[in-house]
Parts: sequence; C-alpha cells; structure tokens
Amino acid sequence: MLALLTSVIALTSCKKNVDVNPNVDAIDPGSGAGNALITVTGSGLRNIQSAVLDLGNVPIALNQNFNTDNAILFRVPVDANVGPQHIVFTTAGGYQFSTAFTVLAVPSITSAIPLEWQAGSKITLIGNYLESAYHVAIVGTTDTATIISASAKQLVLQMPASTVNSAKLVVYNNAGSTTTDIVFVNMDNQLKLFTEDFGPGMQNWSWCTASNSTDFAVSGNVSLKASYSAGAWQGLSFHYDDPIVASDYSYLAFWIKGGANDETVDVVADAVISGSPKLTKVAVPAGVWTYFKIPVVGTFDGSSFQRLNFQMEGPSGADESIYFDDVIFVKP
Repeated sequence: MLALLTSVIALTSCKKNVDVNPNVDAIDPGSGAGNALITVTGSGLRNIQSAVLDLGNVPIALNQNFNTDNAILFRVPVDANVGPQHIVFTTAGGYQFSTAFTVLAVPSITSAIPLEWQAGSKITLIGNYLESAYHVAIVGTTDTATIISASAKQLVLQMPASTVNSAKLVVYNNAGSTTTDIVFVNMDNQLKLFTEDFGPGMQNWSWCTASNSTDFAVSGNVSLKASYSAGAWQGLSFHYDDPIVASDYSYLAFWIKGGANDETVDVVADAVISGSPKLTKVAVPAGVWTYFKIPVVGTFDGSSFQRLNFQMEGPSGADESIYFDDVIFVKP
C-alpha cells in the first residue's frame, strides 16, 4: 500500500507539474497572416488542449497528433482579427497561460485612381493593410514602382517605364502579396487622343468650345474642357491624319467629369474611310469623374476613321461644361 500511495503521489505530482508549469521558449514566427503555419516550442506542451486568439476570442484549431511535449503546430485562423494580441493556451487541467502574437493581413486593393500610367506618373491604390507595403511590381515583368507614401488605406506609387501595354500590379507587405484585379493601362504604348494635351498628330476639330484646363484633372494637371451651348447640337472632335484602324485596338477608354446635370453624350466614329459611321451613347453623371471603357468589338469593329466625336444634343435649359481626361485607344 505504501508503494501504491507513493506511485499515486508521483503521478499526481507529474500531472500537476505538466499542467501548471508548461513553458514557452519561442513562437516562430511571432506574427503571421491567416493560414500561416506557427510552431511553438518549449516544455510541458503536450497537455495543451485548446488555444484562442484573445482579440475577439477566435479559436485556434489544434491537432493533438502533431503535439509533443516540446512543440505544437497550428495555423493562424483565416478569420482572425488583425493586430497585436495574445494566444491564450489552456491545459487539460484548466491552467491557462499566454504569449504575444501579431496577426497580419495581406494587402487588400479595392480601387485605384487613375487606371492608366506613363513613365513617372503617379497611381494611388485604395484598400487596406497597405501601411507595411514594401514592394510593388508590374505582373509579368521585372519592372517595379516606387512607393511614394504608404498608409493603412492608401498606397501612392510612381510608375516606371515599361514595354507592356497593360498589366496588373502585385503588392507585397509583411504578410505576403496580393495581385490586383484591376488592369492598369500603360499610356506610353497607346494611341493618345488627349492626356496632358492633344496627342501627337491629334487635332482639335471641335464645333463646341474646347480648350485645355487646369480646373480639374484625373492625372497630371490638365484636362480638356468642352462647353456645350443650351439647345445646340455640338461636339468635341478629335481628328487624326492617319486612319484609326479599329482592329488595332481592344477598347476606347476615357474619363469624363460631369457638369451641373446628368447628360447623355454620343461617342461617334466619323470621317469614315472604311465601314460605316459608328455611334454609342454614354450616360454622364453630374459633378463626378466617371471612367468609361468601350470595347472595339461590337462598337467600332470593321471600320477605320479619322475623327472621334463626343456629341451632345442640347443640353436643355442651360449651357453645360464637362471635362475629359486620358482619352486613349488601348492596344491588346
């Protein structure tokens, strides 16, 4: 009986020591994004039964088959709350202890302005978890953008020269990387109707009042202001000496800042060399910049022409001024 009692005391003491005195020597890495693999090393760890992240009390899935007395493995929950916090461990006997940990998040990109770039111009990415961004590359190339400023919600980039016509961007931060859903257009390789001025070989054949303006701009400092008189049939018109062959391009892209009222603008391929005049209508909301992307197929395909007009019938009741910027035909 004495031997049995000694054994029970010894087992109880061992269990108590394991329960009460687990020790964490290291957590590697000490930060990570959702699904990152984490290794905790120390002693007395086998008896850990559960773990949670204390910011929001998010449970961590533990697989006891991977636990040893000196190490446990787990992945950061994908729904973990981002930021500094603690991992709280609980043993089979109910003893709790914690260690510091930081949950990271890969960049989230929701929008950008502008959607075009040329060598040296700036693009602002808008999203979340951007403050730790350290590298931005043009997908499919070795070309990289320069980070001008970074905050949690915005990342301002200066874009490089590149041979690609258009591409996505991949943004790296301390949690990993994200590739944008947005495809950015390299204006250096496109047919420019207007960017900071009329493009090379492009002429102003408008029959409304149209002139460069520094009132507003999407990128750079200059846009093209078109003033339409009330009750008149007028148009902003770009003329190009060489034929614009529609099949050479994927789409027409441009920005318009609306005036005092919602308006409808007719986009017309005119001075047709082959095919027939093409027309499509765009609804221009009042007072805001709106981006338009008109595919060649179904709109301009099968034609070549020398003029592109932005026509307005009216406006009714009052004169209207709207602004155009970054008007380009985009190559495939």
